[in-house]
This record gives sequence, C-alpha cells and structure tokens, in this order.
Amino acid sequence: MKELAEKQRFGKGIQLNVQKTNEVKSLLGDLAFLIEDTIKISPAKQKELLLSVLDKCTTVSSEVGFDQNKSGLSSQEINWLLTNPKPRWIEYLIFRQQLFEISNQRVVPDFPPYVLIEPTSVCNLRCVMCFQVDKTFTKAPYMGMIDLQLFKKVVDECSAMGTKAITLASRGEPTLHPDFEAMLDYLSKKKFMEIKINTNGTKLSENICHAILRAKVTSVVFSVDAGTKDTYEKIRVRGKFHEVVRNIERFHRIRSTYKNSPTITRISGVKVMPDQSKEQMLRFWSERVDEVTIKDALPRWDSYNNPIDETIVTPCRQLFDRLYVWYDGTVNPCDFDYKSYLATGNVTRNTLSEIWHGDAYRRLREEHLVGHRVSINPCDKCPIT
Repeated sequence: MKELAEKQRFGKGIQLNVQKTNEVKSLLGDLAFLIEDTIKISPAKQKELLLSVLDKCTTVSSEVGFDQNKSGLSSQEINWLLTNPKPRWIEYLIFRQQLFEISNQRVVPDFPPYVLIEPTSVCNLRCVMCFQVDKTFTKAPYMGMIDLQLFKKVVDECSAMGTKAITLASRGEPTLHPDFEAMLDYLSKKKFMEIKINTNGTKLSENICHAILRAKVTSVVFSVDAGTKDTYEKIRVRGKFHEVVRNIERFHRIRSTYKNSPTITRISGVKVMPDQSKEQMLRFWSERVDEVTIKDALPRWDSYNNPIDETIVTPCRQLFDRLYVWYDGTVNPCDFDYKSYLATGNVTRNTLSEIWHGDAYRRLREEHLVGHRVSINPCDKCPIT
C-alpha cells in the first residue's frame, strides 16, 4: 500500500484516486503528442475542441463529473484513458469537451449526449438523505420495473442518435431488476463511450459481477457513506455494512481475473451526520476501490417541501446535457424532481428526439434562460445549477 498522500488528494470536498504520479505524467505527455498530431489533419470545429483539451493536459482536476468548471482533465477522464486503447482517445476527448461546452454554455444539442435509464424505481434501502424515505413516493404509481423491450427501444435510439454516455440508475436500485444482466449484455453490443452503474452494492451477486465485467462497464459507483458499521447503518437504513464490504471486495477479486478490464470503481458518499469521518472513510475504502469521494448531501429527501430560494436564477445545466427515462417510459429532466412534476413526455408515445425538441422541454429551458426558474416547482427549491 502506497502512502495515503501519494494516492489521494482533497479537492472541493472530494477525495480522488488520480493514479500514480508518474503514470499520469506519462499519459498526459502521450496525449499531448497525439492531440498535436491529430490537430494537423482535423477540420476547424474539431481542431477548436482539441485545442481546448490540449490546454487541459497540463493538469489533472479534482472534479469527477463533466458538469464542473474544471481547469484540467478530471480523474474520471484520466482513468478512462488509462484503461482504454489509444485509438479511442481522440473520439472520447472530443465527446467530453463537447459535453463540457454544452453544459456550461447551455446550448441544446441535436440529441442528449448523456442519458440515464432507470431499470427500477424500487429500492431495498431507506437512506436518511434519499427520497425513498418519502412515503408518498414509495407506492403506486411511482414504483415499478422497466420492461426489457422498452429498455432496448431506448438504448437503440440512443445508440442510433449518437449518445455517448449511459447510466443505469436513478430513483431505485438497478440490481434489483430481474433482467439487469440482460440489460448489461444488450448495452455491451452498442458503441457507447461510457457506461456507468450506480448501486448500493447490497445485491451485488457473483453473477452480476461477471455480467458487469463482461459488458465492460466503464464505471461502477457504490453509494456508501462511511467506513464503519455503526455510521453506515445509521445512514443506509436496512443495509448491512459487512455484506456491502464483502460484495465490493468480491467484485475486485473477480475483476482481477479479467485481463485489462476498463471498469473503474468508486465509493461515492454524502456527508449527512457530524460523526462521519472523511479521513477514516478514505483510509478504509482506498484499499478496496479505485476512487473515494464524499461531499455534502443535497436536500433531496423531500424536494417539494424545501424552502423556496428566490436567489436561484442560474439556468440548470441538466436541461441541456442529459435526460432521464423512468421505468414506465416517462422522460424527466432530473431526479431531484422524483415525482415527475416536470415530465416532458413518454417514450411509449414519442421518440426521445421528439421529446428532447418538444414544447415541454422548450418551455422549461426558456423559463430558466430568462431567469424565471423561481416560478417552477421544484426548480425553485433545488440548489443544482
């Protein structure tokens, strides 16, 4: 085990594994040469994007996501590059830069570059900071599991229309779906640049581990908020700490049998209790996963009764860079709105493209862009910008 300081660093409340310093330096050098060579034969728009990426190759940002004002390549991007073949690097970096610009400039692309598909809205835990504790939510009509054919229909359109990133998750625990392994197999036959799974890790069977790794999922995010049994089980109600630890350790043992696996693992936690120790959590989990992150919890357990914040005027970037598809085909702009007050359509009646460019999405974006966000429920109560 390397010294903790060599493997981890703080950044805006986030703990990241950014790989060994020399490995990252070597990667950034190779990447800079590759970009410089590609720029010479690139059309103007691609050249502009690659020049922006080249500027980032001098540093590694502490941010994980693509919707941050980061100054360098993120840990997520670095890890993707380290685990994928060099011939795919340029396409990936162009996608990430386009996503970054769409998100920050609030422009509407032809089709969402990032789509989150909900296998199920059902969850087996009742985490204290999650909307699953809202008893008005955990019943009909909000609970259900996506039909496999509907899932395939959504994936097919995303693949045909150029979506590059897919996440399996949203309001529920995806591994509860009986067809979860079939979903992974279907995704693996497409050419997405990123496939991510968010899971609480409680149902991570050996078969599911193999299905994830066979599908070459790029990122498995384990929702865990502590490195001790007492704190974990206070937060992740109904969860058993020893079972989650066992499952995550088993996943890594199995991953070691897959040569050159591109799958990166991350512990992603939120701070909701004063006795949560970032340092202890980091020490415990950094020996078991590739990245460890923890940040303050957003008030998502009862979105609709949060106090209105009239100072919020910044347009939400999620209206421009992604969409969510619920188990029943409902399309929603985010999952802060977990009861779908802002639903923009349904893929059982229209295509994703029609919904993305439809009146409901257009009106919602316009209201945000002209500073009327505070007139929309629950946008007026949401801290995400």
